[in-house]
Amino acid sequence: MKSEMRIFHLSHNDLDGYSCQLVTKRFFDKVHCFNSGYGQEIAAKLSQIEEQIEGYSRFSSNEEKLLLISDLNLTKDDCKICDKIAERQHISLQLLDHHKTGEKLQEKFGWYYMDITRCGTKIVYDWCVEKNSGSDAANDGTLSEYVNCVNVYDLWRTEDTKRFEFGKVLNRLNVEAREISPVLFGGKDSEYRIKLLESACKFIDDHRYVDLDDHIIALKKEFFSQGDASDTLDNLVARYIVELLIKEREKFTIYYDKLNKGILTYQVGNSSLMGNEFLSRCEDYSFFMDVSKAGTVSIRSNDKLDVSLMASKLFGGGGHTNAAGGRIAGFKDIYTYGALLDRIKPILND
Repeated sequence: MKSEMRIFHLSHNDLDGYSCQLVTKRFFDKVHCFNSGYGQEIAAKLSQIEEQIEGYSRFSSNEEKLLLISDLNLTKDDCKICDKIAERQHISLQLLDHHKTGEKLQEKFGWYYMDITRCGTKIVYDWCVEKNSGSDAANDGTLSEYVNCVNVYDLWRTEDTKRFEFGKVLNRLNVEAREISPVLFGGKDSEYRIKLLESACKFIDDHRYVDLDDHIIALKKEFFSQGDASDTLDNLVARYIVELLIKEREKFTIYYDKLNKGILTYQVGNSSLMGNEFLSRCEDYSFFMDVSKAGTVSIRSNDKLDVSLMASKLFGGGGHTNAAGGRIAGFKDIYTYGALLDRIKPILND
């Protein structure tokens, strides 16, 4: 049986971090996944998590809730934020990490656990077994071996050759899983990466890392195909992402000069394919705009707006009538869609 506790799980955005979440989802039914790198992004994600906690608390105030943080070395200020969230929302806190730089924080905060001898995934797995030993996951040999492979790779124990090589391919599988923007669709991005890693487990007997390497494209197609993988990965991804955009198009809708209706995305990549797919299905939109992490802007249209003029005027760029681009001056990293809107809207309507 799985535990009924609701877990809000913030983890690192690498193989070890996503594997921590793969483990918790096997042991617990109600797990909400969030991922972060280091720096200011952690505080931004903690704010998002508190918003979700508030939402669930309105409908289930008596439900046991836990903010679980794994494979992230927090700052003292981050820890203080966590304490305030726990106090305001009446939830428990637990951090499980293996980075040595957290030693002093472990002494100060009782919920901060650190062990440098195990990777984050191994620490989370052992914690889950202790908390929910009656779960089927506690006796799943495949899951246990997956955890061992991640542990060997993350701690760089190259002498354990087969596990290390399998871990290397797992890492590439995660690194190259960039098809879903975490800023636009954080939950779907986590779901996708965890699903890929779960699918990789079918190759773990005898650590068939070469077979896994050969099947990476097939595993991706399996996720995006929704049952029919008889197309290129690019086309499958474009249809999948555009479906997500259409479902939430009100959230992503922007206006240029208050007349031209467009869609604003962040890090979707392949803007020509995505833009054409979206604009052909949503004929009331005049343009599709995607911003990269570096602040470059790609704009596409479908004979409804000369985006070359738009790119030249707003972003110091140019291009063709239906395909143009430029750059946002002084652009800095953003971690939420709201922050992107705050940056773009004044430019569009200046």
